[in-house]
Amino acid sequence: MTLSETAPVISRKLGISENFFRSRTSVDFYRNFFTVATYTRPLIDDKPLLFRALRKCVLDYHILVCNVFKNSTAGYCEVLPLHNVTFGDLVDFHGHSSQPSGVSEKLMAELGETRYFELYVQKPLIKLIVTGNYDLAAVFEHTLADGVVARLFHEILLDALAYCDSPSNDSEYSRLYGTAPSTMDADTVVFNLEADSGRLRNSLPPPAEMIMQDPVFPYCDNDPEHYSKKIPPGFSKWPGFAPSTREYKVAYKLVNIPSSELSRILARCREEKVSLTSYVSHVQALALQPVFGDYYTSMSISLTLRWFLSEQKVEKPYRPLLGKKSYRMLGNFAHMGVPELMEPVYAFSWDKTRSIHANLQQSIKNDKVLSLQKNFFDNAHALEDNESFFTSQLNKRKGDSVKLSNLGYADFPVHRIEGKEAWSIKDVVFAQHLAPAASEFVINMISSPVGGLNIVLSFYELGHDLSKYVEDFRQQLVVNCA
Repeated sequence: MTLSETAPVISRKLGISENFFRSRTSVDFYRNFFTVATYTRPLIDDKPLLFRALRKCVLDYHILVCNVFKNSTAGYCEVLPLHNVTFGDLVDFHGHSSQPSGVSEKLMAELGETRYFELYVQKPLIKLIVTGNYDLAAVFEHTLADGVVARLFHEILLDALAYCDSPSNDSEYSRLYGTAPSTMDADTVVFNLEADSGRLRNSLPPPAEMIMQDPVFPYCDNDPEHYSKKIPPGFSKWPGFAPSTREYKVAYKLVNIPSSELSRILARCREEKVSLTSYVSHVQALALQPVFGDYYTSMSISLTLRWFLSEQKVEKPYRPLLGKKSYRMLGNFAHMGVPELMEPVYAFSWDKTRSIHANLQQSIKNDKVLSLQKNFFDNAHALEDNESFFTSQLNKRKGDSVKLSNLGYADFPVHRIEGKEAWSIKDVVFAQHLAPAASEFVINMISSPVGGLNIVLSFYELGHDLSKYVEDFRQQLVVNCA
């Protein structure tokens, strides 16, 4: 596929990293990830406004209306825009209530485990579900989006809602996005490729490997003293609860740290020169130590490879994306992280937190981390589902004891419009489905100014009562920064 140096990239070959996520979805080894955001204004009172805002979103970021398709002639899969996308393809209003519903464990299980998406068909890989009058879930399939997108999407939509709600933008909107229909329903077209191709001004995000070193170069430079290689002496690895299986349900436990307490935690972390991610990583090991027992554990902190994006590294058609201050880089730049092998933690220590922080800082600067997936890259087929790669992991110990993903601090703006209530987001929760063989525990984090820190601790429902440890986790997060 030849890229023009000036025209935006409307379609492209699927990247090698994206091919892993495509294959995993194809064999049903993972479902969805999602964020649920609570807006300051109701989302169901003005559906035409939501329609206009979504049309702006998909024309500015047309990856939202793409799917993956097999090109048998070329021998690989492609990212292609869909022919036609309706309002109902993108938004589901079922189950909404007249009051904010919050985020229950039942809702998280539904959003994480329902099969909303199918590859290789004329349907988008994002679903918006209005779960309450003010609450909107943004659910994603993982091939073309990573967890960061679940946060960025709400930022994009929030800006679009405020933009479309201001009459001063009506003329510009009509020029850039067309005239909005006076009436609309689920069948109203939000995007039509033939009619809208001339309105697509931004390229698709580049594939992650474009900005990384070749996977042939080992991430640890063959150093036996690299932190991911040093097994704590005198300990065996925690065997986990049970061997991996495809027959399981996932438990989702929400831990909230209010904004006032989060401010104290962040201040103490700054004082100790560590990140919030490193702090939470250490505290989880302490809180779950009675579960792990006298074993060492393997913890991986997910990385976003967006750190490595630069105009020098990407091909010319993608460079304008990096020069636009208001542009948010969607796409899939996720990496599983580099394992941290942790001996049993019996007491909290800022020194240990600083050690975790130092290792994490080393990893986020490491442009060779794709080598951790070299086995898949070397053996995966670009069209087939690569099922044997995933099924070979069944009936064995899971890869990690804990995986942690932090979407960061979402500082949602407050958009004030004369004569109307301001648009903003008060709270946001992030969670995801669990793959059968990846990790026994998954910790998903996101924080915001009003909602504070929301942590979802997920694990396989195997009959263990872990409620005590979930509460201890919350208490330890606060106590150790008192």
